[in-house]
Amino acid sequence: MAKNKHSHRKLMLVGPNAPFQYVEAYKSLRTNLSFLSGSTDSKVILITSSVPEEGKSNVAINLSMTLAEGGKRVLLMDCDLRKGSLSRYLNVKRSHPGISNVIAGQCNLAEAMASVGGAEFTLLPVGPIPPNPAEMLSTDKMASLVKAAREAFDYIIVDTPPVSVVTDAAVMSRLVDGVVLVVRPGVTTIQGAQLSKKNLDSVNAHILGVILNGYNAKHAGKKDGYYYSYTYDYYKHEEEDEDKVSSKKKKN
Repeated sequence: MAKNKHSHRKLMLVGPNAPFQYVEAYKSLRTNLSFLSGSTDSKVILITSSVPEEGKSNVAINLSMTLAEGGKRVLLMDCDLRKGSLSRYLNVKRSHPGISNVIAGQCNLAEAMASVGGAEFTLLPVGPIPPNPAEMLSTDKMASLVKAAREAFDYIIVDTPPVSVVTDAAVMSRLVDGVVLVVRPGVTTIQGAQLSKKNLDSVNAHILGVILNGYNAKHAGKKDGYYYSYTYDYYKHEEEDEDKVSSKKKKN
């Protein structure tokens, strides 16, 4: 588990010290995405949520790690141009150039990429926070950036702000092959999830499925072997929950 000194959140990361079931859940997600990629050519995948605190960035990081461990060339893009956090979580210097620098013509894509200690994937940080995030994401230069990344990587995982809060995820959905929505019991409401789907549908986003994050196994019993628990610390609470991450494919 990695904890950054600038955040009170502890990220549960896949690795030798992670619970077996936790690692297996991400391997299952990797397998599902591999099948989708083979049948629908889905290699650029956007991760979003309804509201903050649903753990989408944690999911994006762990999915990137798991795909890379499977031998794939993976780029994790921090497309939260409002309050990107991936550099902080992954101990990449905040001064490192990123997406906003590339779009502004201040550096090229290769110069903006950052290696991540202890991980096999590449990070494309957010860069300096711009005054016009949604407008910057909708530019032709952003489209060109994604196109160039497609040619260099097997998978591109795109972390965006919550889709029900700002339009950024909806704007970026036109550049990706599919969208995965992260929901969390006790945080995501039914109305919030429905609004998220409506916002994505309105821009014809291809919703690949939903990841249920923070599932409480105590409340579910042991009827489903894919459910398990782990400890997770919140930003503003000292409580500990028993959680789990499981992926569920979207029903046709």
